[in-house]
Amino acid sequence: MKSVRVYRNSNCPKCARYAAWHRRLDWLDRVDTSTATPRTGDIAMGEVIVEDLRDNTIHEGADGFATLARQVPAYWLLLPLLRVPAVRRRVDREMRGNACDSTCEIRS
Repeated sequence: MKSVRVYRNSNCPKCARYAAWHRRLDWLDRVDTSTATPRTGDIAMGEVIVEDLRDNTIHEGADGFATLARQVPAYWLLLPLLRVPAVRRRVDREMRGNACDSTCEIRS
């Protein structure tokens, strides 16, 4: 049963790549990825919104990643890193789309 839904911009290649990783690592089948518009409104390039389907709460930024990470065992080791302020700021910036340049591509 799906417990979280990850909303992403349908035109963002970086978000598509991350969504593919979430699906690949979601061995417990808890994550639903969607390009639909969440109830919070349109999503900017690079922005990711996480909805907890158990209580219908919306999470953004580092809180959104923490909600997602709690559902995917492969991400559990990353959760303690969110307590480090510099790491939390970086994750927050990434999840809010602030780390995207004009093309929002992952650099090799």
